[in-house]
Order: sequence, then C-alpha cells, then structure tokens
Amino acid sequence: VNVRVGPYTVDFLWRERGLIVETDGWWAHRGRQAFEDDRARDAYLRRRGAHVLRFSDRQVAEQSETVMATLRAALSDAINGDFPPLSEGKSP
Repeated sequence: VNVRVGPYTVDFLWRERGLIVETDGWWAHRGRQAFEDDRARDAYLRRRGAHVLRFSDRQVAEQSETVMATLRAALSDAINGDFPPLSEGKSP
C-alpha cells in the first residue's frame, strides 16, 4: 500500500506481477489538473510495463464484489504471464 514507483506513489502494487491498482476519491480527483495528472501517471506506469486498474472509492464501497472479481481476474492473468513484472529501470 502506497508504494513509490519512479516519481509517483501508487495505492497498491504487485511488482512481480506487473499490476498496480489505484483507488480514487472524488474529493482528490475532481478537477482538470487531477484528471490530467492521473493520465500522465498511467502513461508513465504503462511505459514501465505496468497494468493499471483504477477504481473509484464509490466502486470499492458499493460494488465490492465486482471490484474483487476484476482484481482476481487481473491477478490470474498476471500469474499466467499476461503481464510482465514491472520494470525497475528508467522508463523510455
């Protein structure tokens, strides 16, 4: 939880599985700048080989079964080799 990846702090990281999960609340992500910052963060992480999943705080609270099913599927894909481990080197 809250792990540094390059210049960013991500909410949840499974480095060996190349999976990052971000949970976003409206209060912190309601403006244009936050929206743009999230896109830049996702692009950076994807260039390093990460598969990024985003869930809103509302989804986590009100649709937890769907969130868990999505997370289980992503972790299963990662175990099956669909996502490479997250690169520790510099991004391109």
